[in-house]
Order: sequence, then C-alpha cells, then structure tokens
Amino acid sequence: MKKRWPSHLTYHSLSHTIDVANVCNDYITYYNIDKDNADLIRIAAISHDIGYLISPTDHEELGIKEVAPFLKKVLNDKQIESINGMIRATKVPQDPTTFYEEILADADLDYLGREDYDIHSEKLKQEFLYYKVIKNEEDWLKLQITFLQGHRYHTSLAKKIRQPKKIAKLEALKNKAKPNSNSIH
Repeated sequence: MKKRWPSHLTYHSLSHTIDVANVCNDYITYYNIDKDNADLIRIAAISHDIGYLISPTDHEELGIKEVAPFLKKVLNDKQIESINGMIRATKVPQDPTTFYEEILADADLDYLGREDYDIHSEKLKQEFLYYKVIKNEEDWLKLQITFLQGHRYHTSLAKKIRQPKKIAKLEALKNKAKPNSNSIH
C-alpha cells in the first residue's frame, strides 16, 4: 500500500489507515470482541480506503472490489459480506446497520472528537483543495461546521469519549466563522 499511495492523498493515507485500525483495536478491547469478529473488523479497517488508489468517487465500492480476490482465498461469503458492510458503513453520510459497522464508522471519524482534530482536518483540507471540493479557507470552515453539525457517533464508547470534544470543536469553529464584532462597517 505504501508504494502505491499517491502523495496528494494527505488525509486518506496509510497513516489514516493505521489510525483507524488502532482505534478499532481499542473498540475490540473495550467491547471484548471475540477473535474471529475482531479479525474481520481489523481487515475492514485496513481495507476501508483502498479504493482511493483508484478514485475518490465511490471509493468504498472500488475498495471492496479491489480486496475481493484476496478475501475469497481465506474467508467465506458471510465473513466477506460482513467486511463489505463495515467498509460501506464508512461512506459519508454514515449509516451503519450492525454493531461492527458502527465501530468502523466511529473509528473512521474518531479524530472529530480528539485533541489532534486540527492536524487531521488540515490534511483533509489539502485533499479537498487538490480535488477542488473547496476553493479557500472560508469554504473549508463552512464545510467543517456543516459536517460536524450533521455527524453523529454511533457506539456508546464514542458518544462518551469523543462527542464532548467534537461539540467543543464545533463551537470553536462557529465562533471563528462569526464576523469580527470589533470591525468598523
């Protein structure tokens, strides 16, 4: 993966993949998930953004197709479908339907409620500038506020440990977006 990853993918990178896998490990431990399901969660975590190697558009489905030949060699159809569901659950807007899908969805956006939000946000902003999703800082600020307002965590763990910091970050961004009340009109 490291050799194939384009440099313009500053957020959807190997570093992000490792971060999501590590967060999934935290969930696996916290919820005491059995080894077989833990393995499926880990496979989904490391596979969830592989589709970006092909295109950012519908990258979840592209990634599912990309990893299918490897998974078919070692897993049964039910296990593969579980992994595919977890990968699909990371598609924004997120709509997980199983507990394991909730874990993947929350792990993928875990940074929204962490102290390192600004670091990850800046990396995503650079990608969005590259793909012309946004034009400038003002566009980015509006997009982040809208995204954070619409986002919700799914697991009880994320609601407990990530939601408060996410709400605080949203308020900080809203304050930043307010026009300077000291300016002369």
